[in-house]
Amino acid sequence: MVHDVEELRKFYYRKFFEEDFNQMLKYADCLIVHNDSMKNLFEDRGVDPKKLVTQKIFDYLIPNGEINHAKFERSVSVAGNLDVSKTQYLKDIGKIDAKFNLYGLNFTLDAYKNVEYHGAFPADEIPNQLNSGFGLIWDGSSIETCDGAFGNYLRYNNPHKLSLYLASALPVIIWSQAAEASFIIDNNLGLTIDSLNDLPKVLNKVTKEEYEHFAINAREVAKKLRRGDFTKVALKKAVKALEK
Repeated sequence: MVHDVEELRKFYYRKFFEEDFNQMLKYADCLIVHNDSMKNLFEDRGVDPKKLVTQKIFDYLIPNGEINHAKFERSVSVAGNLDVSKTQYLKDIGKIDAKFNLYGLNFTLDAYKNVEYHGAFPADEIPNQLNSGFGLIWDGSSIETCDGAFGNYLRYNNPHKLSLYLASALPVIIWSQAAEASFIIDNNLGLTIDSLNDLPKVLNKVTKEEYEHFAINAREVAKKLRRGDFTKVALKKAVKALEK
């Protein structure tokens, strides 16, 4: 089961990771990869498609607890490390005419009038806090597009942040070129954007009825993520592939 492909991430890229990747391809009888974009990459590397299973999205296990029904609000939430040296695009969100709700450690943007900071919460508590508006999937240094190593990785990976938002039953706004953009569109879980500068227009256009439809779908996906359904299905497919 593939967690990260360091050769793609290139955050800490070394010759070791290239050798590790090739070794994994050599020894694995079956590989559970994130999504179709990653599957295509593995196929381009010569992996037999019959050895590849897609997980679609990472689960976010919460055995107990009530699932929220998200409230309509024209705002976006960002949960995670708020250190602008890591999540670099955050330094420019003050330029965007949209409300941002931020959750996490290392918050320094208190001077931004369009930002409301809600504090930091443990992984099993944060879903209870994310209950209105949209969760934002974006990365890199720019508000224009997802750039650099972090931004480019969105073209291939399943962000854990996406699983958090959907396990919280929160509709999502995601970069249009992200691998998981198709998952959001196909399941009617939110919206895609090319640039964060598009947020004001996109948010103002969303109707309460449209948002309610997103929220209902997100709540159904939340049930599956909390139970671990996507992992279970992928494992069963992998076992079936090995039996052939």
